[in-house]
Amino acid sequence: MRILSVLGALAASTASALGADAVFEQDAAPSVSLPALYTWTGPYAGGFVGYNFSNFDQSGGADFDGEGFVGGVYAGYNLQTDQLVYGLEADIGGSDVDAGGFNNAAGLPVGSDGNAFGSLRARLGWAYDSILLFATGGLAVSGNELSLAGADDQNTHFGYTVGAGVEAAVTDNLSSRLEYRYSDFESKDYNLGNVTISSGFDEHSIRAGLALKF
Repeated sequence: MRILSVLGALAASTASALGADAVFEQDAAPSVSLPALYTWTGPYAGGFVGYNFSNFDQSGGADFDGEGFVGGVYAGYNLQTDQLVYGLEADIGGSDVDAGGFNNAAGLPVGSDGNAFGSLRARLGWAYDSILLFATGGLAVSGNELSLAGADDQNTHFGYTVGAGVEAAVTDNLSSRLEYRYSDFESKDYNLGNVTISSGFDEHSIRAGLALKF
């Protein structure tokens, strides 16, 4: 009996010591997975469609207006530092802008037809994750044809273009945009039979585009 009492006392003290040293593990806090922010860095290429409103000026103070659809392709490269996005972009396209008016010097109606155009521009924007607000500006070139009383002549005009827009990432590799551009082109001489007309023009353009990011 004495031996049993001693063994019982030892067992009780051992259980008490083990209970004091026991460590109860707490459940780990659930991890929170934050969504990755979209990055605009990299090359891209796409196509656009739009509508142009043009105003043509002529020597002698006369001018006339025109409008029509435009379309083409664009490509560029973006770099991103924090929310600041910057890069270069080029575009090339075709125009069916048709304009007509009256030439005071000749006393005859004059018409204008647009054709190919393009630009090389810098872009600067501010990104809100997958939304990009941007401004753009650079060099522009456009071909144009004037016609008067059965005679016509073509010229290539150089100038500048500036604009702004918003771009949104639809997926990781696809983005859409809406853009406004203003372009101003130098005057060139058109030889139309016995009449020489000096004409330049400016234009307002609204464009929508879709691009793949590589």
